Amino acid sequence: MIARYLSKLQSYHHIEDALEENQSAFETDESTKAQITIFTGYHTKLRNLQVEQNKPTKAVIKAKNELYKELSLKSKLMVIALIRLANDTDNETLRVKLEKVQDQLARRSQIVRLAAAFILYELSVDYTSELANYSITGESITSYKKCIDDIEIQNAEKDLILEENKKNKKKFEDLIRTTDSFLKDKLDWSIESYREANPKLVEAYFTARKLKKVINQHIAIRGFVVNKQTGEPIANGIVSVLDTDLETKITEKGYFSFKNFPEGKFTLKVENIRFETQTIDIYRYINEYLSIKVEMQPLPVPHPA
Repeated sequence: MIARYLSKLQSYHHIEDALEENQSAFETDESTKAQITIFTGYHTKLRNLQVEQNKPTKAVIKAKNELYKELSLKSKLMVIALIRLANDTDNETLRVKLEKVQDQLARRSQIVRLAAAFILYELSVDYTSELANYSITGESITSYKKCIDDIEIQNAEKDLILEENKKNKKKFEDLIRTTDSFLKDKLDWSIESYREANPKLVEAYFTARKLKKVINQHIAIRGFVVNKQTGEPIANGIVSVLDTDLETKITEKGYFSFKNFPEGKFTLKVENIRFETQTIDIYRYINEYLSIKVEMQPLPVPHPA
């Protein structure tokens, strides 16, 4: 997410804080209260969309890469069996096809390798009865096809996640513009009307409205912790990184962040005395910004003895 949007989100966060701290000033002003409700609704949707536009594909990619390793091993066995068949039957046509397939299987492109694997599968189907003499059974061929199908499923799942991220990114950007217009055209004027009656409120509000460049560009991970049952932010608590000395607090608004987070695979431990402890596995690439949403299950309320 570009720094300008992060800066806007932080501005909205400060605006909400300023309004909450000075809410007694407009307690009887139903019009202003209604506008504030609309703004906080926009802000909540933006926080959710911030996470939704960054759904990770790493788990899908990891599963797909494991499948490619399996496919590579199965392909070698299939190629060896077909080459032996071609040599034993002096099948020059099959040998030429296998040379092309072998070249494609050695390529770096996964798309090319997958296409070659499908050609290899079709060859194995054509020579099913002969391949039985070279330890390639019908079950082996079926298993090989399933591996190809599973890779295609993982590809489709990754594409779906990326498409959802793209759609949510568009929603996020549209809602940023809507929120900015709403503040400029309505809420700014309502708060400005309090300049004489409550200058503290007005000063706090318009200070928060300024897009200060206070976002630390070294923030590597930012998270938002919510109640799994209600979706409401969870205030306070600790987020630590297992097997390290990294630790940070959850804010009153449910946020946490880590600066200068290292590259690699880690496990986050999220704790709050009123909720079940949550652990989350993450993988961060160098210079990558991660946005995480954590849903916590409330602990049962103990009954009095």
